[in-house]
Amino acid sequence: MQKIVLLFILFLGHLSLFGQVTYDSVWTFNRELDEVTVIQQKTQSIVEQQGNKLVVDMSAISQMPKFLGVSDPIRYLQSLAGVATNNETFAGLYVQGCDDYQTLTNINGAPIYYPNHLLGLYSTFIAPHFSTMTVEQAEHRGTMENRVGGLVSVETKHLQPQRFSIEGNIGLISSDATLTIPCGKKSALWLSGRASYVNMLYGKWLQIQGVGLGYNFWDTNLTYAIHPTEKDEIVLTGFFSRDNINVADSTTFGVGIHWHNMVGSAYWNHQLKKGSWRTSVSYSGFDNHITVDALATDVYTDASWSSLDVKNRLNTRLRDDMMLNASIDYTHYFYQPLQFSSLGGIGQMELPQSKPERHGDEASVGIDLMHTVNGWFSYNAGLHGSVFHSNQIFWACDPRITFHFYPAENHEISLHGGCYTQYFHKAGLTGGGLPTDFFMLADSMLPAERAIATNLRYAASFLNHKWTFQIEGYFKQLYGVVESIGNIVQLINLGFDYEKYLITGAGRNYGLNLMLQRNKGILTGYISYSLGWAKRKLPALDGSQEYIYSASHERRHDLNIVLNARFAKRWTVGGQFVLASGLPYTKAEEAYILNGNMICRYSTFNGAHMPLYNRLDLSCSYDIIKTQDHELGINLSLYNVYCYKNAQFVVYRDNLRPIYGTTLSMIIPSISIYGKF
Repeated sequence: MQKIVLLFILFLGHLSLFGQVTYDSVWTFNRELDEVTVIQQKTQSIVEQQGNKLVVDMSAISQMPKFLGVSDPIRYLQSLAGVATNNETFAGLYVQGCDDYQTLTNINGAPIYYPNHLLGLYSTFIAPHFSTMTVEQAEHRGTMENRVGGLVSVETKHLQPQRFSIEGNIGLISSDATLTIPCGKKSALWLSGRASYVNMLYGKWLQIQGVGLGYNFWDTNLTYAIHPTEKDEIVLTGFFSRDNINVADSTTFGVGIHWHNMVGSAYWNHQLKKGSWRTSVSYSGFDNHITVDALATDVYTDASWSSLDVKNRLNTRLRDDMMLNASIDYTHYFYQPLQFSSLGGIGQMELPQSKPERHGDEASVGIDLMHTVNGWFSYNAGLHGSVFHSNQIFWACDPRITFHFYPAENHEISLHGGCYTQYFHKAGLTGGGLPTDFFMLADSMLPAERAIATNLRYAASFLNHKWTFQIEGYFKQLYGVVESIGNIVQLINLGFDYEKYLITGAGRNYGLNLMLQRNKGILTGYISYSLGWAKRKLPALDGSQEYIYSASHERRHDLNIVLNARFAKRWTVGGQFVLASGLPYTKAEEAYILNGNMICRYSTFNGAHMPLYNRLDLSCSYDIIKTQDHELGINLSLYNVYCYKNAQFVVYRDNLRPIYGTTLSMIIPSISIYGKF
């Protein structure tokens, strides 16, 4: 019994922060002269920025600095102001102080609940398979789905291609390929696949306290688009991914973590005389499994989360200066709560009984009115109503409004205020960014999450859009936030009953974001800086007092410098420098064994901080062939150039002296060959 407990702690405790808990648009007016910022010297722009709405051209994103030989769209987003920098084991999109699950990430409107791979090195998106990625940090429409954070929408390719083509990348860590296959004059098929083989060359560096770490992942995407008439389009999409990690000590134990993402969707888009109508049906699923194999005993966990969505969107022009958007959505959730099982005797430890599958239903209606009053003033007014039923009925009516002022050409000031609601939660079994999180629906014990948000933004471009500047202040009050305040030792001592450590409370996010961009010339890029606080206020388990502390993903200061230089016809050199505050964690002060159980006493929850995080990455590409239809080149990428040992987790030595552990402390070179034919 005691051996099993210690082995379970060795893995989950070492990878966690030893007590840390994982918490886990701008509306565009259809004016004739919308301000569009082009971050690219060529005609084909990489990014179009319309207020707070950022539209990324995925076909041109390869012109940005490559990361480990790959142009990854999510890595690009994580360098923007207002999105917290990740590290090697803390991935996700933490937008303006919100947790990653509070930001909606979707493919063609179908949500993805875990859109990244372990170590935070890759997202689940194969860039050549997609056409655009739209990012909204704040100023959301009334038709946005129920979330209290941001919005990341990724659209697959769907326009009829002229010819067959293949595009891909062969690297030292992973390889991917995308096929474009015309199927007649009115339909086409896109197939993408990617697989990794990290341990082949870098296995000896992937270790946790001297124990070997095995890791691999794969992704597949399939999209079929048909255009039966000039006004109609039907698009079918499938997405699948799988990740596997194994930590093995050949003499004592083995631990495995496996997780999957799956999305299937279909949408029909019909062009109206003055707008469009879009109807979509989708299924999204995520599950994870943890297995601890020790001698004659196996302890493992299972959790799954799925949703079935039906969405309708109407966009129509009422008159030249006024647009109307409307939405009608329905979502059915079904999930298996986190449960523990054993295939062998575990002494006196009693595991909780399996929990039955749970269900919930959510329906919502949204409306937006966008009115351009004159050349210097416009506004967006929206209302989002929703109702949710699980074992209790919740409802919300969320108003949202944004005022836009244009004091001069290429200058904009916007003021936004709105209310938001979310009917599901996520908590962490461990810290450290591992995919051991589990989802829960709002119920009588865990109320719906709500937010009241406001932000003030100023944006301007200068010298014929050569330079752009943006500054934004934001404030968001959160209610119904769920946290798991137990650690793995306490979880074991309570017989793995995680629900005893779930509590609800409030939160408050506020801060300032600045971004300066150079869009034209030999040297392009940007400098982004974020100053932000993500505070949480939750009661103790006995309700005797309340604690105010920093959320586990809070980075008080976050600086990113991204530069890209095309100093010759065939050569492109770029790089990224990251400097950010260390993540908070809970420091252990005492530990002892009592009646065969380990007892720990901790200091203030999340009262300590990791050391400063910093990293330099470089990328150099050479185009052997570069035409409109054909491309062949080679890229050299260097991750963590000066081999800085950034702290990822905390372990303790004699007298509970904290030791900051790392997973990737060496420079990681990667050579890749990219091409399109």
